[in-house]
Amino acid sequence: MLGSLTTSDFELFLNALDRDQDQAAEKYIALRQRLEKFFEWRDCENAEELTDIVFDRVTKKIIEGEDIKNAEAFCVAIAKFVVLENRREVFRTTELDENSKKHQSEDGRSLNDENELKNKRFGCLDKCLTEFPEKKRELLIKYFDTDEETMISTRRRLADKVGINLNTLRIRISRLKTKLEVCTKKCCDES
Repeated sequence: MLGSLTTSDFELFLNALDRDQDQAAEKYIALRQRLEKFFEWRDCENAEELTDIVFDRVTKKIIEGEDIKNAEAFCVAIAKFVVLENRREVFRTTELDENSKKHQSEDGRSLNDENELKNKRFGCLDKCLTEFPEKKRELLIKYFDTDEETMISTRRRLADKVGINLNTLRIRISRLKTKLEVCTKKCCDES
């Protein structure tokens, strides 16, 4: 764990995963591996550090008294935001490097504009996601949080969990995605 969290803080996190200490430890290890793969699949070079950031944020939410019913799902949701933040940071770093080359060629300017546009889009995506009601946001995130190998089975389980069939889930996701795209486009146009 990173930051100023203590051992007792970490125990609170483990307790949120499972009341049984042995089960909590197993879930923690499995979740750590899952999150590290999640970050690696999204081309994040610092997967272990980003995983620690996720655990720190979730633990701080627990300390602040937030009622987290499913700590594992909450970690995955937080990880999605951490990926976006990490990408923005990578783009900013790239942009700084490109700014030093900016006056060397016209191509450097167009690349800087492209990076700025990507940063704006990620910021707007973050903003628009937070405007969704929690259940809809979680549904949207869970729907797209899968790899190609397990996509169909994961989405079927999600549909079962929500209590609808897979086609209805796809329709709901399509509507949510459209709303998210409209919101993101509007946000980008305004800024």
